[in-house]
Amino acid sequence: MEQIIVNMTLVIGIVGVLAFAVSVITQVFKGVSGLKKIPTDILVFVLSIGLTVTAFVAYMDYIHQTIIWYMILAAILAGLLVAFVAMYGWESGGIVEKILCSE
Repeated sequence: MEQIIVNMTLVIGIVGVLAFAVSVITQVFKGVSGLKKIPTDILVFVLSIGLTVTAFVAYMDYIHQTIIWYMILAAILAGLLVAFVAMYGWESGGIVEKILCSE
């Protein structure tokens, strides 16, 4: 049980760091004149999934672990969570309650 709590803490921290990185990169991209025309939500989705999958592949390479197809699918789903947090924050829609309280 203690290991689950430690792992969930790490996952929430990683999601937070990735969401922060996506927010910063989005703000920089929106400051560039040619990229102002791209809708912000689409840019956040693309950046979130791209950064999450890239971070996952880099981590798996670092620990010399084989990547299986469903791991990439899980990283894409995690990217959607990162996009949600980057767009709406932790408190929007009660995401913390939905994750922690599965009634």
